[in-house]
Amino acid sequence: MHVLEVLLVATLFTSAVNVAVSILPASDANDSGEYDLYFAGIEILELLDEWEPSDAAMSTMHNGSTLSWWLATDNNSAIKQYLDSGLSSSISYRLEATHGDTTEVIVDRKVPSGSITQAFRIVWSDGELWDLNLQLWYGYREA
Repeated sequence: MHVLEVLLVATLFTSAVNVAVSILPASDANDSGEYDLYFAGIEILELLDEWEPSDAAMSTMHNGSTLSWWLATDNNSAIKQYLDSGLSSSISYRLEATHGDTTEVIVDRKVPSGSITQAFRIVWSDGELWDLNLQLWYGYREA
């Protein structure tokens, strides 16, 4: 009788585990690549925003932000060079900015039809709030 009880408990336990595994949602392991892109985008924009210009007058004028300085002076080539060197070559991107009533593309790459992850940053530059939208995807950048 004791052997039957042990077998019954083992069967019930195995059945409960099987039901739990089939009913519970799958983990987010498949989304880890998107999370990596999202955090890489947030981090690179944050670092550029907090990178203080070496020129004290320029730093004061642009609130201690190289990103603010480059946006105010339309130095899009420096922003592109910074993003190219800071992101892996297997990551492509497109940076858009909205300020006032204007939306402009700072760095334009071909946007694929696949999955895109977006990172955002708000920056005070040139007397306006700039809403930056960095779109990232896996794919080698064009030269």
